[in-house]
Amino acid sequence: MTEDESQSSTSSRYLSRRIAFVGAALLLGIGTIWARLHHLQVTRHAEFASRVDELHRVKRILPAHRGAVRDRSGELLAHDKTTHDLYVNTQQLRDLSVVRARLAKIEKTSVLELARRCPATEIISRYRAHVNKAMSTMYPGDGGSTKETTDELTQLLADEKRIEFPLLKGLPDDIAEGWRELIEDEDLVGISLRSATRRAYPCAERLTHVLGYVNHENQGQEGIESSFNNILKGQDGTQWIERDRKGREIATMCGETVEPRNGHDVLLTIDMQLQELMEETLEGAFDYYKPRKIISVLVEPQTGAIRAMASRPHYERTDMGGMLNNLAIGAQYEPGSVFKIIAFAAALDRKLTHLDDTINCDASQKVFAGLRIHDHVSGQVTVAQAFIRSSNRGAYLLAHRLGDASFMDYVHKFGFGQKSGIPLTGEVAGRVLPRKSWDMLTGSRMAMGHAIAVTPLQMVMAVAAIANGGTLMKPQIIQEIRDDSGTVLESLTPHPVRRVCSERAAAALRIAMEGVVGEKGTGARAAIPGVRVAGKTGTAQLYTANGKGIDEGHYCVSFAGFAPADKPELCAIVVVDDPRAPQEELLGGVLAGPIFAQLMKQCLEQVNVSRSAVAKGGER
Repeated sequence: MTEDESQSSTSSRYLSRRIAFVGAALLLGIGTIWARLHHLQVTRHAEFASRVDELHRVKRILPAHRGAVRDRSGELLAHDKTTHDLYVNTQQLRDLSVVRARLAKIEKTSVLELARRCPATEIISRYRAHVNKAMSTMYPGDGGSTKETTDELTQLLADEKRIEFPLLKGLPDDIAEGWRELIEDEDLVGISLRSATRRAYPCAERLTHVLGYVNHENQGQEGIESSFNNILKGQDGTQWIERDRKGREIATMCGETVEPRNGHDVLLTIDMQLQELMEETLEGAFDYYKPRKIISVLVEPQTGAIRAMASRPHYERTDMGGMLNNLAIGAQYEPGSVFKIIAFAAALDRKLTHLDDTINCDASQKVFAGLRIHDHVSGQVTVAQAFIRSSNRGAYLLAHRLGDASFMDYVHKFGFGQKSGIPLTGEVAGRVLPRKSWDMLTGSRMAMGHAIAVTPLQMVMAVAAIANGGTLMKPQIIQEIRDDSGTVLESLTPHPVRRVCSERAAAALRIAMEGVVGEKGTGARAAIPGVRVAGKTGTAQLYTANGKGIDEGHYCVSFAGFAPADKPELCAIVVVDDPRAPQEELLGGVLAGPIFAQLMKQCLEQVNVSRSAVAKGGER
């Protein structure tokens, strides 16, 4: 083999090896690419398909309507109202193909001509200016000048950090219709309306503490809205929305939809006509006497149904300012002489006395030694007279006959020192000192309504127990629960808690309580012409801020009673904490008694009117 042939053979082998190497490299590359494609398109197909779905499918919440709250006759007190939110989609305002077509139509030219004359940035800028000008005719802004409103809109429409956001929320139907017409007439893209709901309270400044309110997520806060949130709120639905690669909603591609389930309606035992009378009465007294607080509860003694409950100060729903605490169940106070019903009812129940018995209320009696009991009653009086004239020594004498253990047993049986269980937020148990914490004066003070703290609801329910014949009823605030079709799901019935005294004892005490409102009683000013009224006055001095002494000249006065005395239909309490009045007026019978009489008279008249309307087949 010649040298030339040898070189040619070597070159051929070298070329073959190179070709083989390149071929192997190509095969390896192709294999790697194939393996990668197989991994991405086969092995991880489901994962990437899910990612694409996430990019193009949006889960939209379909809000459920919150159930309504109504009074006992069906009057709306709280309900969801349909409103509208105005949304801006800045991505659509940057979509050149859509914006160019809209601007061409507005300027009455062709898309091609507009594209030839103007760069993309100018087209988008000019269309935004058109949207801005159209919207500024209706956009409220922050109350500034037209220029400030225009500048604000310019900034919002050009916001590239947010794709879609609400510009205006809670628009009523008429305003929303105006925006809908503007969007259509002015060819506005990226501006849309969506239906929404907000909680509405037709009687905005009434029953605030009982109803409570909802937060921005439509979740109940305080009152019925909170206690029955799970019943009222319902179940939101969902809908999957398809979007194209530019984020635009494809109207024909709505996915699976789960319809919302609306919440149940709650009917209260409250009678809004009586509630209105109570709130008007309290407002008048609050403005006149300027107390720290004034509270009232109206209850049906036979059933325990709360017909009205109010206090001042309350809170304003518009700005949530004022007193959020429901004072009828959350305010503790010393009841004073109203609490004497416990000692008298207990002694009558145990047959330790009767109304005609004579007791000696003279301060020189050995039983009063060292107790420093102040009293305006002295000498021999009947048990009935001791009660009618609100004798402190008389109340202690009967509690002393009972003994501390028995007296405390009746205090607890009447519901003091424990929550009533009413389904409202903020209830407190009051304060009853255990016997091991008593000093030498506690027993005598408690018999006359001091050294104890109660709530207005506890006190009125105790008085109602005397009115109905001796049974403590659980206070009821809920009458029915219905679904959104009107079917009754639950109907609450009266719930007796326990018998606190015999019918005989309750009947005797009713006679004495009627005497309190007689000419010689401490509650004469609570009388109502033509109506037999029974009740009890209460006056308690307030303590200083540090709680270590009496705050001279400052009192909490109250009156609790029922009518008609012979067949009680309504029972009420009025508590006025630290009213501004002359010293001689700072008494339960003088100041709180007339407020009670005004309220009870109007409520009884309204009940008679309602009863007559029902009897005649009319509406309540």
